[in-house]
Amino acid sequence: FFQAEDGIRDHCVAGVQTCALPISMAVHAVANLEPPANPMVRLARAREQLQQHPDLLEKAKTVLKRQGTKVDAQVLEALRQMKLDEFVHLKDLKSGTIWISKDGKQAYRALGLTEAPSLIIGERGHLLETGLCPFAGKIVCDGVFLDRVLLGPNLWSEFHSRYLSLKAAGQLYSDPALVPGWQ
Repeated sequence: FFQAEDGIRDHCVAGVQTCALPISMAVHAVANLEPPANPMVRLARAREQLQQHPDLLEKAKTVLKRQGTKVDAQVLEALRQMKLDEFVHLKDLKSGTIWISKDGKQAYRALGLTEAPSLIIGERGHLLETGLCPFAGKIVCDGVFLDRVLLGPNLWSEFHSRYLSLKAAGQLYSDPALVPGWQ
């Protein structure tokens, strides 16, 4: 989506070509915004614009089509349904990363686009803004992280306890079909 230009590298959802920077450039163009030089800032701003103005995605798609750039329909659908919010990066597992909403009411197991989030942001226990999307039957983290705050051990333990409660109640989402608001 936004970070992986050469496709998702996780073996579970491999082979899908994405068009991150072209989509972000097209979003900036149709929103009449000057794209930042820093690619990560450009991606984050485009993501924010899409959340605030969902109609920009169709306009960006039209611009890209006129330029001869193909945009994967699954990528467009994932961007339409992206949950952009503040999440706690609780921990990385072999099966995905555990994210819990800031209010502690929702927990997700999501795949990374290119690598485990801890390899990008450092050790577990950060509160940060990121995007989670349904894609190819999985929940995927977009790999763009903003406003990182490291939680202390006591607060991390509280979130971990909340995660265990949600998991025990069957509310750890790893299938987007089961997430309220996603088809």
